[in-house]
Amino acid sequence: MAKKVLIVARREMRKNKPIQWVSEMYLDILARAGVQPIIVPISQYSVEHVHDYLHEYDGLLMVEGGDVNPELYGEQSFSKYDIEEFDEVKDTIEFACCKHALEHNKPILGICRGLHILNVIFGGTLMYDVHKNNNGAVLHINYNNYDEHRHLVHIEKETRLHDWYTADTIHVTSYHHQGIRTLASGLLPMAYSEDGLVEAVVYPEHSFVVGLQFHPERMYNEYAGNKIVFSKFITEL
Repeated sequence: MAKKVLIVARREMRKNKPIQWVSEMYLDILARAGVQPIIVPISQYSVEHVHDYLHEYDGLLMVEGGDVNPELYGEQSFSKYDIEEFDEVKDTIEFACCKHALEHNKPILGICRGLHILNVIFGGTLMYDVHKNNNGAVLHINYNNYDEHRHLVHIEKETRLHDWYTADTIHVTSYHHQGIRTLASGLLPMAYSEDGLVEAVVYPEHSFVVGLQFHPERMYNEYAGNKIVFSKFITEL
């Protein structure tokens, strides 16, 4: 029987119609490995019946999406101009899935927003806009060169990430305006960008909980480590 990985959908308006989607890149990677992706739709029904999805699954993949509700990490005074693609229902569903996976020792891979969720669940905080905080020292998203843009990341030695990439530095693609402000105490950093932003974390008390700020699926063939990230996650299912 195929292993099952939960992925919470992303929802937005397109041509004045609400849509929900998951990038085919993730679905293809899982399918090629014989893993069945289970897409959890964002709806009040999913909130009320999330236990149905959590009854039988083998791992959780948390991927890109809008900003995490600042109230979830203790911020009370913020405006709609501070955050993008705000979706409290997605937050509710994804946090429930992540907490369940942690409690039941299910493998978790968090990419981009997925890293932010992990940090918040473990007690860390986020910054609203990394470019305001770093004064533009490193560009973490380039709207005019969305897929080809790269920036340098320094990988910590003697970490899983260093074992996977066998390199001290790599050039990564990323698409985010938020980032980790305060790293949660239970998480260990595995990589930093040149402005000091945490680019990868691991939770060592669990069989496999890894968070990446960058997108290995978007540069899948550029480094062997990009494929290893997913293969290690899949092996743990």
